Amino acid sequence: MRTIMLLHKLRKNKRGFSTVIAVVLSLVILVVVVANVVLWDYTMNQYDWEKLHEGLSLTVTARSTWFIVQSEYRINNGSITGGSYLDTQADDEIYETFRETAAPRVLDINGTFFIDLAKYPLTYIQGIEILIKFQATDTSEAWFLKAYNWTANTYSNSGFNSTTGYTPTTTTGWDYYQVSITNRWTSYVKSDGKMFIKFHDAGADPTRTTVRIDFLAVRATIALFSFKNNGQVTSHVTSVWVITSTIHSRYDVDFFINSGTAASFFSPNINLPKGSYLVKTITERGNVAVYSVG
Repeated sequence: MRTIMLLHKLRKNKRGFSTVIAVVLSLVILVVVVANVVLWDYTMNQYDWEKLHEGLSLTVTARSTWFIVQSEYRINNGSITGGSYLDTQADDEIYETFRETAAPRVLDINGTFFIDLAKYPLTYIQGIEILIKFQATDTSEAWFLKAYNWTANTYSNSGFNSTTGYTPTTTTGWDYYQVSITNRWTSYVKSDGKMFIKFHDAGADPTRTTVRIDFLAVRATIALFSFKNNGQVTSHVTSVWVITSTIHSRYDVDFFINSGTAASFFSPNINLPKGSYLVKTITERGNVAVYSVG
């Protein structure tokens, strides 16, 4: 009889122990669930706070500043009749005057220019532009811009977007003539940034022409993205979109900007189009900075 009572008591203790185990396990599961909910809520709140306090502004530069002539032009044919090279360093209608030779009525000059490679490294340059603002007394003669090709050791316009020259449209106003070197441009820029630019006429003709040069300069085409982080957290830019009416191009990037700082990066792989376009940069948190051109 005593044995039977002990067995019955043992069964009751097992049921009680099982109940305790079940309660403990339930509490553990509850604690884990609550902890995960709290952690998820904290994480979401932290993410939302960081996204809300991420403040990024964007500026896009497609071209460098203009680089002007550094000394008096070399006169290969023709003469200087007024002003100096300093008068060709700004677009302000203060000019230097040149005249073709009396015979055979030709003008050929060249100047020395330097691209600031400390600010615009060769690695990130995508092309070169040359611009002249001038006035000629003859509207029947074409004029040419060329650059010294350090590979071929001669002046050339091979690789220029235009090689047919430019004929002035007026004898009293100003003409702007611009060319771009989109391929082979590396042959025209020395390792120290030096360029020789030549301006000359089409050759001998019946009219002796006087030319006034108001501005002559070169610049680099680039893709420079400048950011200012006005937010309270570090921003991580992960992609760039370049958008026009016909294209939507996406580029992967990996660039960090600390809170309260400004920073820039070049990209030789991102092509910025001419005319109007929109650039959007997207951060890891999904925020967007936009810059519109044109």
